[in-house]
Amino acid sequence: MARSAAAKKVAKAASTGAGGKGAGSERKILFPAAMVLVALLGVALVVVARNQRADLAPVGDPGLEDHWHSAYDIYVCDEIDPASFANDSEDDRTGIHTHGDGLIHIHPFVSTVTGQYATLGAFFNENETAFDDNTFELPGGSVISEDDFTCNGEPAELRVLKWNQLTAEKPVVFTEDLKDVRLNEDGQLFMFAIVGESYNDSDIPRPDDAYLRQYLGLSEEQQPLGEGDAGETGPLLPATMEPFETDEPAAEIPESEEPSDG
Repeated sequence: MARSAAAKKVAKAASTGAGGKGAGSERKILFPAAMVLVALLGVALVVVARNQRADLAPVGDPGLEDHWHSAYDIYVCDEIDPASFANDSEDDRTGIHTHGDGLIHIHPFVSTVTGQYATLGAFFNENETAFDDNTFELPGGSVISEDDFTCNGEPAELRVLKWNQLTAEKPVVFTEDLKDVRLNEDGQLFMFAIVGESYNDSDIPRPDDAYLRQYLGLSEEQQPLGEGDAGETGPLLPATMEPFETDEPAAEIPESEEPSDG
């Protein structure tokens, strides 16, 4: 009997030992598999985060090395507003500003206004001028709102017409998300138009690009046609601007040619 009981204990111990060994092997397999799964999950999260950062990062031009210029005009109902936005270049924080010359100067020096973030919104923020989908502040300080402004007896609508290049014949027309309209080429033209809702886009004039063309230093063949020879009369300037300053001394007028007081 004693021998039989001992044999049973040995058999039970052997059986338990074999089962324990099997469980240990299973644990050894599950642990590395779990670690691999965790690693793969971590890699996936890194890829997703990187893609999200890429979506939020500035894409394309202009970059910090670019220096571009665009011209603009303002059209209210049936007339061009000859005024330009005030010079904001002396306290420029971003690099998208104006010199009060009818041009938008685009040379970003912070990444927050490069690529897809170089927009009309960035320009008007720098100029501290009210601008959104239904509000437009004129250079003189008057604020026009679609809610309480009419043109020719009908509700007004704010539109932004954008000629992507100087050679473009037709503009792209925007009526919403106006702050997000991009400054993504050198030599673009913008018309800020406040017109009646039924106003035809084709009746909105193209901005005057004469000063922009000369500012960009285009060749004589590319210069716009103006009154007289630009080489003799000087650069064509917006009506609200002063002529270019020059260091050359003024020519003396012979006494015989001096104008008389009478």
